[in-house]
Amino acid sequence: MLLAGVMSATVGPAGIAADTGDCGDPVTAETLNDTFAGAPDGLVGADYQRTHELPDGRVLWTFQDAYIDDGDGDPTLVHNAAMIQTGSCFELLHGGTETSPEAWVGADTTDPFDRWYWPLDGYVADDDTLVLYFAEMAERSSGYLERTEPVATWSVEVDLDTMTVGPMERAPSPGDELYGFSVTTDDDHVYLYAQCHRQFGFTELGHDPCGGDVFVARQPLDVPSSYPLEYWTGDGWSRNSNLAVNVAPETKVDSSERHINPMQVERDGDRWIAVTKVGDWWTDEIYYDVAPSPEGPWTTVSVESVPTGDEDMANYFASLVPTDDGWAVAVSHNRWDGALSAAYRPHVTAIDDPWS
Repeated sequence: MLLAGVMSATVGPAGIAADTGDCGDPVTAETLNDTFAGAPDGLVGADYQRTHELPDGRVLWTFQDAYIDDGDGDPTLVHNAAMIQTGSCFELLHGGTETSPEAWVGADTTDPFDRWYWPLDGYVADDDTLVLYFAEMAERSSGYLERTEPVATWSVEVDLDTMTVGPMERAPSPGDELYGFSVTTDDDHVYLYAQCHRQFGFTELGHDPCGGDVFVARQPLDVPSSYPLEYWTGDGWSRNSNLAVNVAPETKVDSSERHINPMQVERDGDRWIAVTKVGDWWTDEIYYDVAPSPEGPWTTVSVESVPTGDEDMANYFASLVPTDDGWAVAVSHNRWDGALSAAYRPHVTAIDDPWS
């Protein structure tokens, strides 16, 4: 059993959106963009934003590869970090110290740029506990993100009163399929979606063809997070993971192949909604899909251009984030060469229920 690096985590003073001065100010796509542009609480840049609405009204954001201001003018990159949003105010969560930041989770077993942990999705288990999943990643080449692959899936429990992270445990499906890439719940079950997240060094364009497939498994909501999963087989649910079938749409609206599907799924009332930056950084399309059940069938109801629309930047990984106006879509954004710049941050755009 490995202990999470957050056990010595630092929580700094709240960073406030650039154009607000009170945590009770409205939270909109515009104010979120102002917040991320202002390096809230020392978060200089990050991607793969995911949000978790907590029972007390706060929102936990998690990020991959976050740059943190360590006070010397040269931000430190850590492989995972988080922020607690209270109204329009943000607090940064990371391991280490303010002047020597480390990853929020798994710092003790991280070998930076060689073996590390990227956050996946998670769910609120009860009023006091959030379960989060992490992909253990390994670099198989001589340079960072040249041939990068997941090797295992882990879970942690976060105490929502103290934001203390418990021990890292093997996820119920602990392999490299990454059950936990997206997670959602209904009244009875938690649903874990798998997408292989193999983006770098597998083909001429980078992505492994496995990126087109999405699988889903479930477990009862009222059992420990280590409880065995049942996998959707197309005909029902089975404990045999080898019978799992792809649930993602296989074609675009023009009937061409939908070959990369980093779907992010949410339950919204009696429907299941998904947002997907189809094709990852190689396209400018966000797909909005809806289904009557967690396993589908999924129907594409809208296709929109990437909101940032900057041809000089890579745009990738769309996720849904809550605002006072309802759902908004956030897209990760970065230079093509990966060099740190002001562009390396989520860009948030308001949406008007594209699933209806």
